[in-house]
Amino acid sequence: MRFIRSILCALFAMFALSSVAMAQNAPTAPRVIYAVVFGVLFDEAGDVRQLRLIKVVEPRKGNADAEGVTIPETFVESVRKLLATPRYRPKPGVVKPDEIFTYFFYDPDQPARADFDPRPQRR
Repeated sequence: MRFIRSILCALFAMFALSSVAMAQNAPTAPRVIYAVVFGVLFDEAGDVRQLRLIKVVEPRKGNADAEGVTIPETFVESVRKLLATPRYRPKPGVVKPDEIFTYFFYDPDQPARADFDPRPQRR
């Protein structure tokens, strides 16, 4: 009888410890990253003349609009600053007066960061 009790206590202790370990490793809600599409007009000098938010997309759902997502003005200003860097800025004199379209990834946990890219780095 004592042997059975000790086995039951050992099993109970193993079960309790494993449930605590599983609770600590429980999956969290997946992080949602959005793609924000902008329309951009550059002037002749290559500066951003107009920046227009076209739509917000949730890439996991294909090209579907992300419902209820508000893009803060800090993110739009960060995009404007990023477009003024040499990487995005067109060469002066080569700019056509057409609107171009581009996208940036938006992470709600980092609302002022437009240089965020969740894709794996390519080598």
